[in-house]
Amino acid sequence: MNTYNVFYLVSGDSEETKNISDTATLSFDAEDLDDLFKILREGEEDGSIQPELKTIPFEGDFTIECVLIYDADGKEVFREEGFMEQDHS
Repeated sequence: MNTYNVFYLVSGDSEETKNISDTATLSFDAEDLDDLFKILREGEEDGSIQPELKTIPFEGDFTIECVLIYDADGKEVFREEGFMEQDHS
């Protein structure tokens, strides 16, 4: 079993909250990344994973994105495409 730290970005999704965002990091135990993604998918579907509860309070609509995942050694093992990518050209 491995421990993964999942970094979420919670952002306002309405006219009133479009400039508000915060982050939350939640830890999960999983056999591997495939197992972790299954846990995350099921948690999103049944509402058992709610990173927005670990952020500043939001009024109105918001979006939640899983943007980074680190293993127990702090090594990045997943990055959402386009999230803080740097152009090295």
